[in-house]
Amino acid sequence: MKKRIILLIATLLLPVLCLAQGNMENIVHEVQKISWKTHKDSLQKIITYMNNHPSNEYYYLYWNAYAHYMDYFNYKLSNSTEEKKAQQSLEQASSMLGKIMKPNSETLALQSLIDGLKLNFTNVFLLPIKAGKVGRLAERAIDLNPKNPRAYYALAIYDFYTPKMYGGRKLVESNLIKAISLASTVVENSKDPQWGIPESYLFLIRFFKEENQKAKAQHYLQEAKSKFPENNLFHQYKL
Repeated sequence: MKKRIILLIATLLLPVLCLAQGNMENIVHEVQKISWKTHKDSLQKIITYMNNHPSNEYYYLYWNAYAHYMDYFNYKLSNSTEEKKAQQSLEQASSMLGKIMKPNSETLALQSLIDGLKLNFTNVFLLPIKAGKVGRLAERAIDLNPKNPRAYYALAIYDFYTPKMYGGRKLVESNLIKAISLASTVVENSKDPQWGIPESYLFLIRFFKEENQKAKAQHYLQEAKSKFPENNLFHQYKL
């Protein structure tokens, strides 16, 4: 009798569990599509769903952190008066990554980017120490996986925003070119991150533009338009 009851409960719960798993997989695929242009309402729906269905599963924690990282730009770029919420987004992103028991190249690269943005809210006297940590996180991400484009992207962003007087902007070009050279074919239904290539092109173009190397900027802008014909950021970019 007891076995029958257990079997009955399992039978009743199975569709619910499968549905929950299916919804989470759908949400992960939605997070993978997020960009700087994703509408705030759409991003908030994803974050709300993930926060209402907590999990210690690796992909849940990673993509929840990424969603909060991207939410920072919604507050910072579209509404500069909401800096407190922007800061909270970064703290929530760090909290998610901190729950991953064994950090890897992907988590360290993302943490480097998050910590780099946190420098905007750091006491000026602590900046040198915390900035150094940002660079070391990216370097460690490369050490763990030399074929991870997001690791090189993270190191390039760290160097991009480091002033020249402090030794910055020397390795931006080489790291971003390395990142775009590592672009791989997206595996269908994969939960692994694929972001970072369009972003690398954007910063490569911006870097050359700021360095008054417009011929190189134009070259990579045309290459980006060819590789990402559906990305309006490149088609709207003005040199």
